[in-house]
Amino acid sequence: MKLGIFSWFGFIIPLPQRLKMIKEAGFDGTSIWWEDEEEPRAIHRYDMPKMVEDAGLMLENIHVPYNSSNDLWSESADIRKNIVRKHIKWLNDCSRFGIPLMIMHVVEGDESPAPNKYGIESMSQLVKAAEYLGVKIAVENTRRDDSVVFLLSQIESSYMGLCYDSSHAGLRKHRNELLLKSYGHRLFATHLSDNDGLYDRHWLPGNGKICWNELAALFPRGYGGFYTLETVPAEEEKLLGPEKFLTKAFEKISWVKDMFKASGLSGAKGINGNK
Repeated sequence: MKLGIFSWFGFIIPLPQRLKMIKEAGFDGTSIWWEDEEEPRAIHRYDMPKMVEDAGLMLENIHVPYNSSNDLWSESADIRKNIVRKHIKWLNDCSRFGIPLMIMHVVEGDESPAPNKYGIESMSQLVKAAEYLGVKIAVENTRRDDSVVFLLSQIESSYMGLCYDSSHAGLRKHRNELLLKSYGHRLFATHLSDNDGLYDRHWLPGNGKICWNELAALFPRGYGGFYTLETVPAEEEKLLGPEKFLTKAFEKISWVKDMFKASGLSGAKGINGNK
């Protein structure tokens, strides 16, 4: 049960310093946003994997940009070709730097397209590339979970699975049941955080209205990946500073891990029928 936190956690600090703090707080790994950083100083994304390694952390995955992700569902073959080409390039980046997993969104915004056959065509091309390169793809639940469910139901591959975001799911009625009961056996990654039931706050677990006991009961027992926070400080936590915030974050994700582990040891059957 490895513990991780996204490399951006709400404080404007150079990446190498953030990574050092993450390691010192006790985390095993991190994830990075796959674009160049401009502030507080310029860092090229191709330099980031070595920075993670130098900090003594595991690089769990990259999260790729989701601008224009609605194009995956476009009727236009040329539009789909362009967005697929971008994602295949990012998959090649993963292969080049030994990154095992790419996290992506399949929709953006409030006016995203309904699931359709064109999205299946786009994702099938990406999965084929992922299988060839030996890099896994995790699609993240966002505003339109039916797109994620549709893709997972239509494409069977050990190289395509789910990135479960608890804050996103917490804003959708019954989404935990739909995602984790139906596709928990294909869970590749987690973005764990809390909210107030109104907005995607990405607070630390326990700071909001998500019922973590209920989530623990639904969580797949066979999950062997990272328990990863994708979180930023609440207003009062900004005063703690980055080191103390990370200490608190590590305590919170350890609490979640222990809760999920206790639920799994209680004898309840997991998604795949294992105890």
